[in-house]
Amino acid sequence: MARSKAVAKKETKKAEAPVATKDVSSTPYQLDPAQVERAAKALVAHMKKHAQEKESKDGKKNLAADEDEAEDNDQPIFLSVSTKQHVSNTNRLKPAKLPLPHPIIASDAKICIFTKDPQRAYKDLVASDAFPATLREKVGRVIGIDKLKKKFKSFEQKRALLTDYDVFMVDDRVIKIVAEFLGKTFYQSKAKRPIPIRLTAGAFVDKTAQKDKKEPQNVVGTPQGVAKEIEAALNSTYLSMSASANTSIKIGRLSMTADQIKENTEAVIAAIIPKHIEQGWKNIRSLHIKGPATKALPVWLADELWADEAQVLEQPWRGAITAGEKGKSAERKRKWDEWEEELLDDDVLEVRKAKREAKKAKKDKAPEKKSSISKEKRKALKKEALSSVQTPLIAG
Repeated sequence: MARSKAVAKKETKKAEAPVATKDVSSTPYQLDPAQVERAAKALVAHMKKHAQEKESKDGKKNLAADEDEAEDNDQPIFLSVSTKQHVSNTNRLKPAKLPLPHPIIASDAKICIFTKDPQRAYKDLVASDAFPATLREKVGRVIGIDKLKKKFKSFEQKRALLTDYDVFMVDDRVIKIVAEFLGKTFYQSKAKRPIPIRLTAGAFVDKTAQKDKKEPQNVVGTPQGVAKEIEAALNSTYLSMSASANTSIKIGRLSMTADQIKENTEAVIAAIIPKHIEQGWKNIRSLHIKGPATKALPVWLADELWADEAQVLEQPWRGAITAGEKGKSAERKRKWDEWEEELLDDDVLEVRKAKREAKKAKKDKAPEKKSSISKEKRKALKKEALSSVQTPLIAG
């Protein structure tokens, strides 16, 4: 008997247990890997087809093209991020380094580094045996601030420097000085904008000693530390957000496979949304990938177009018309009528004035209409309506 009660109790608990449990960690704000893969494959196929058609249509080699420049076929691919609200936090608008699983900078790229003076200390650092030899071959030039201002004053000199190297890097301590001097030649587009790096990496920096001195001490990093900074810069992309609702980030090149573009896209989205977008996923309106001259293919679209429920109205919005606005419109109409009457002939003007006076007199003579019926009249109409009902409304 006791055993049967225990079995019954056990079956009752089993029946009361939920059939399925809700995953608390589940959220609608997440990427669909299949959609990212479809978009990447479609974009790569379209861009390659367009490049082949253009090449076959031209049919001739451009002899004026520079052989050192990158091929037109290897076009960049961007991730376009649209937000529901403007990104207004100034801390989020600073350029940010985003590591990529598949680098978008070519392995044989030539590098130029802008450094703090004296430049000799950083030249010796790159030339030291502790600095990786493979990376030393890529660093073609190290330029200090004084030498930069003396040798590259004109626009032509800056333009020639821009075409000589594939990648430019700048000491983060002098990035403002370099940007102001190079100007639109380097910073008008994002193609070769200097990448900020820490040339003090690996060195000990005594912050208390720097506060006591009027001039900051010239700290030079270690060869291993600076090499890691350069490698990290080559294996990353950079986010430069503006105070707007749209921004684009380079995530790949056409020479990469669709799977590589997919992995880069997922890595960049996972890095920027929690740290660089106010309110995170709730503020994301859409994510697309695109080429320089292609249509944007959707990767993720928001279901709602608002970030805050308090901003949603339950009824259509109506703009309130103030008394001042009514007065302004009436004043404009009066001035228009006066100007129009000045252009009319005397006969036409007399006819118009006569019509206006007759209309005004008719309006004054007309009896005022009551806005609503009286209480007694309403009761009489109600009683008459009830008496006209032949059958009772409620059966007895």
